[in-house]
Amino acid sequence: MRDERDEEDRLAEARLHLETVQRIAGLGTWDADVVTDELRWSEQLYHLLGLPETVDADHEVFFDAVHPDDRARLVQAFADAMQGSGAYSLDHRIVRPDGSVRHVSHATTVEFEDGVPVRLLGTMRDITDQITLTRNLVETESRRRDLLHRLVRASERERAELAGDLHDGPIQMLTVAAMRLELLGMVEAEPPAWLPEAIATVRDTVVQLRDVLVELHPRAGAGGGLDDTLAQLAVTVVPDLDVEVVVRGDATDAESRAIFGIVQEALWDIRDGGRTDHLDIRVEAADGEVDLTLRGDRRTSELGSGLLGRVGLLSVRERTEGFGGRCSLEEVEGDRIVRCRLPRRSDDGSDRG
Repeated sequence: MRDERDEEDRLAEARLHLETVQRIAGLGTWDADVVTDELRWSEQLYHLLGLPETVDADHEVFFDAVHPDDRARLVQAFADAMQGSGAYSLDHRIVRPDGSVRHVSHATTVEFEDGVPVRLLGTMRDITDQITLTRNLVETESRRRDLLHRLVRASERERAELAGDLHDGPIQMLTVAAMRLELLGMVEAEPPAWLPEAIATVRDTVVQLRDVLVELHPRAGAGGGLDDTLAQLAVTVVPDLDVEVVVRGDATDAESRAIFGIVQEALWDIRDGGRTDHLDIRVEAADGEVDLTLRGDRRTSELGSGLLGRVGLLSVRERTEGFGGRCSLEEVEGDRIVRCRLPRRSDDGSDRG
């Protein structure tokens, strides 16, 4: 009898431990015996669904809790798994009895015997916080891109207004969000595994937004020609970089600001990981368009994230297209060359073919 009680105590302790782990991880589980039609839900699954444990576990009750717009997709995945695919994993929404909507990650495995399903095992995890954070970051990035495109054609007055909007809006909100996430990591005994990555993402976004804020202040061409301005910019961003700047033709203020922004993106790329020792900057302001060429030395091609790497080229292209231009990437004798062709613009930003 004592051995039986000890075994029962060990099983009770193991169940309690499992329930505690599931509660901390926000993970609910369920299993079903297809032969006996017996269905079991864990305590945490009841909590996720917002249902009391007095409610009998039932497939119909569960599917009724799935958001109407997601129900058909889940029903189809369930049917496919039962008919042979054997498993499914998808994210969907559930609606609790109080009307609140939660996002969950749902995975199910079907066990077969002689080709017939006999048992189902499923897990469900609440991912609402991650979904909300991701959406906020996407919206912030969208606003950043919009601000960047507006910046290309902005007047000095608009630049000042944009700087104020950026500082008082997304930067402050994201800074507060990062502080709250860090506080969550300190006060929670078992912080979620995704928290460090989320904090790093928010902090990186703040850095990017501050870079945009900084670029609102310099004025291309102020206190000297465009060549002097670009040379000074290079020294400021990458002090040890050897730069040669050649400007031919007269660029308008609007064109100079666009060139300044494109070159700045390339220099940031070098600063953040490129191994370029020398950079040639060539500007040709002709009748039809303005040609900007950036050429990094051979060492650039040794590092994919260096000048004109995937991220750097994306930023340069975004700048160029924001001004209505186009850019291309070439490799000549190991050097990487980006060529940007910009439409001619008057000082007020209007086209002048």
